[in-house]
Amino acid sequence: MKAIITIFGIFLILSGISLFFAPDLLFDFLDNYKGHLSVYILAIAVRIGLGILLLKFAHTSTYPLAIKILACFFIIAAVVFVFIGHENFQALIAYVIPVFKPYTRIVGLLSIAFGGFFLYAFTIKSTKGSEPI
Repeated sequence: MKAIITIFGIFLILSGISLFFAPDLLFDFLDNYKGHLSVYILAIAVRIGLGILLLKFAHTSTYPLAIKILACFFIIAAVVFVFIGHENFQALIAYVIPVFKPYTRIVGLLSIAFGGFFLYAFTIKSTKGSEPI
């Protein structure tokens, strides 16, 4: 299951690269498919699934507290999406796209950094409490 978290980190890095070099790809996709119920359901399912996985495997990461906090944010976001409903989710996407478009490259760099953090946190073993050699 840690592989899913690693794949998510790689996905974030690739999305960040896409946002940095070809920002219209993601924004056009979101703009074209924001009204589809499947995008709404996928947004909720991915956040709940990743939140649960992160909570379950946080103890195996280099930064367990940070991972638990991120997991809670994922789950809270999913619950918020459920409560706002599909129509308000569409309105949120329609609002966010023009707001973030001028900052697409910065968001791309943040996505790359966030994905790198996930890869680092789950692939590098913590040396806390170990004796120096």
